[in-house]
Amino acid sequence: MDILRSYVSSSFSDGMIPHLRTGVEEIFAEVVDRKGIPSRQEFRELRNRVDMLDYNTRELTRTLNELKGRMAELREALG
Repeated sequence: MDILRSYVSSSFSDGMIPHLRTGVEEIFAEVVDRKGIPSRQEFRELRNRVDMLDYNTRELTRTLNELKGRMAELREALG
């Protein structure tokens, strides 16, 4: 009997999920629009910009360290 009850309730749940999901997604989209929360695309673009900024900063730091090393070598050679 428990197996039958479980089967019926899971079948009912599975049938209701698509209908509930649509309503929840609509409510979520409305809240996001009203609150001005960034979309996934905006988050993705921001993450890409931050990643590029991080990369450029690391490259600049590496280049500056190389220049510092060369300057130290020049000072030694001149001094």
